[in-house]
Amino acid sequence: MKDQLHCYSHQLKHPVRWGDIDMLGHVNNSNYFRYCEEGRVKFFSDSHIRAALGGDKLGFVVAYIDCKFKFPVTYPDNLIIATKVEKISTDRFTLSQVIYSETHQKIAAKSESIIVSYSHEMQSKISLSNAALSLLEKELNHQFE
Repeated sequence: MKDQLHCYSHQLKHPVRWGDIDMLGHVNNSNYFRYCEEGRVKFFSDSHIRAALGGDKLGFVVAYIDCKFKFPVTYPDNLIIATKVEKISTDRFTLSQVIYSETHQKIAAKSESIIVSYSHEMQSKISLSNAALSLLEKELNHQFE
């Protein structure tokens, strides 16, 4: 496991719940997006990136997300949702995530999302603050340590 997840600085263990399973006996595809959301929430919490953006009415929106399914996950299992910063621009950053099955000891899905900094007051994207950019650079460089 460590070889596959070593460069992902934010990891969250999440059980597969019975309710995640569809009538075909595996985790429904829509749940993978929820798992990724849980990983993003952990990233935002751990990194303090929202505070670094610089205001109560400033935040982030998901502009794009995809998920590539590698094999079907079933119940019971524990998943590790691993997240890292992949790319940074002036008003957005890209998160790379993997969903790792402890039962199968391999990656079950890979996801990429583009997160845009956003002013809820102006209802438009904004540039990332210098503090946010600095924090994201540290996150990006952390994976190479």
